[in-house]
Amino acid sequence: MKMNTQLRWMFTLAAAGAMTLTLVPEADAARRASLGQNRLILDKNDVYLFPQTSTEYNNLLSLEYGGAQNAGSGLALIGNDAMVFGLGIYRGDLFTAQGYPYNLGHPNLGNVGNPLAPVSPQAHTIFDLFAGFDMGAGAAGARLSLGNGGQRNVDGEDVVDAQTHNFVGLTLGYSMMGDTRVDTGLNIQFNSGNEINGGDDVLDVSRLAIGATARAYMPMAERTSLGILGDVTFESNGATGRTFDANGVETSSTETTSSAFGIMAGVGPVFELKEATTLAGYALLGVATEGTDPDTDTDFDGQRITTYLTPGVHVAADIQLLDWLYFRTGAQYTYIGATTSNEIDPDAGNNVRDTTTANIRTSDFGWRAGLGIELGDFTLDGAFQAGFITNGPDFLGGAGGGMFTSVAAGYRF
Repeated sequence: MKMNTQLRWMFTLAAAGAMTLTLVPEADAARRASLGQNRLILDKNDVYLFPQTSTEYNNLLSLEYGGAQNAGSGLALIGNDAMVFGLGIYRGDLFTAQGYPYNLGHPNLGNVGNPLAPVSPQAHTIFDLFAGFDMGAGAAGARLSLGNGGQRNVDGEDVVDAQTHNFVGLTLGYSMMGDTRVDTGLNIQFNSGNEINGGDDVLDVSRLAIGATARAYMPMAERTSLGILGDVTFESNGATGRTFDANGVETSSTETTSSAFGIMAGVGPVFELKEATTLAGYALLGVATEGTDPDTDTDFDGQRITTYLTPGVHVAADIQLLDWLYFRTGAQYTYIGATTSNEIDPDAGNNVRDTTTANIRTSDFGWRAGLGIELGDFTLDGAFQAGFITNGPDFLGGAGGGMFTSVAAGYRF
């Protein structure tokens, strides 16, 4: 049986994710967005990758405001010097360890990724819980996320049409403090989706993702350190599509599988200038490979996409202009090559090969900028719209996109 259109779209999107090496980008929180999502500059949103860093931001209430009333997120961390507990509000982003280079232009804070799209609706986070513990020479932490989404059409007592999507995620982390700082995180995530059409279970999909990420700062000189970044990820997807006759009897089924593996590493300097100015930059190398079998019962239909990041470069600056005012900016460049291989039957016709291949090369550049205000325990950050910087504001009924893509307010108590 040929794979249905929805299944083909699902794995086409998965392949596109592997080719860009972005997969699920981080929520576009205002301060980190202004820095182009630079990972070597410390930020409160590190808690989503490294939950143990919540011990550094205890007694914090932070709200991120997106471009619409339903776009944003919240973070509340409460504790003392020994332990911190927290709650994330409305993220729904299925955040994973994979994340750089980032999609620099992404405008949203929540709902930034759905690995089972389009066959399953976006799942919204039911709860996102944090815990961090000061261990003396280091810190340990955990993050637990649970989400569900979908839609149902019920006729009497029977479910006629439905789409559902569930996910559960667990992140464990440990940080070693001292002259050399090392942050580590292990992320495990499981997604499942289901589609019912006319009372028949026409599709079941699942995803298992495991990722490990690390960040280290090695002192090199006064106010200067060498930053090191690394990600290793594995992902497995499965889908079973079924067709039924008018009497609800299953007539055929197709099992589709895919798996992906990726590794990336970055290194570069971090300069702490004056009292509160930070410059950071790093170069990246990475490789990702994904294999897809559209029908496990059919031979010579597999495809493999291998993507190379050679190289990526990311620079950012968090500049203190006044005691209370900061200017932030970041930019990144990526050069990516990808090879696509398709299996073919060597016995078909006069073709003696078992694969066909295609190669592409592409590059990309992006920048971001923003402002930050710090007044005592209160902070206010905004990430600029690109057009606001290059074209100026529209004061009287203009058609521009406004000043900021997102704004964040935070208060330490």
